[in-house]
Amino acid sequence: MLQDDTRQTIKFVSWVIGLIIVAFLASIAIFYYAGSRSRGNDQKVTQLATSKTPIRKIQNYYHLDRGTSSYAIAGTNNKGKQYYFIYLPNSKTAYLYPAAKGITESKIKNKFKSIHTDATINNINLGWYKGEAVWKVAYKKQNGNLGYTLYEFKNGNDISEVDNL
Repeated sequence: MLQDDTRQTIKFVSWVIGLIIVAFLASIAIFYYAGSRSRGNDQKVTQLATSKTPIRKIQNYYHLDRGTSSYAIAGTNNKGKQYYFIYLPNSKTAYLYPAAKGITESKIKNKFKSIHTDATINNINLGWYKGEAVWKVAYKKQNGNLGYTLYEFKNGNDISEVDNL
């Protein structure tokens, strides 16, 4: 009788452990599949930029979706000149900007910090919004509220701000 109880307990524990392992593997597969589109777009943007532009070394990847999905990279050519490349996958359109013709990420970060002294930057992304290249700065204020600000790439002007989300 005791052996039957022990066997049933072992069988039950084995099933529970098996189900936990299956659930764990399924969650890994789901998360991997969910990110595959983004990874694929990063690879496509890299391939386009290195084959069609002077960019040879990638420094940073960006993704912005404010009505238009866009993927961007920051990179340099063989001589160290910095460029930004933005790709719009839905229209298969791409834009190349020399960094000298716009505002860099570090300048946008400094501009944002000088205006929003009570906020911490969560991330900065380069992308496309209403027909132009923009920087998006997402932030969190000291009171816990979130927000974001869009800046024009070419001159750093504030386009839009959403605060206290």
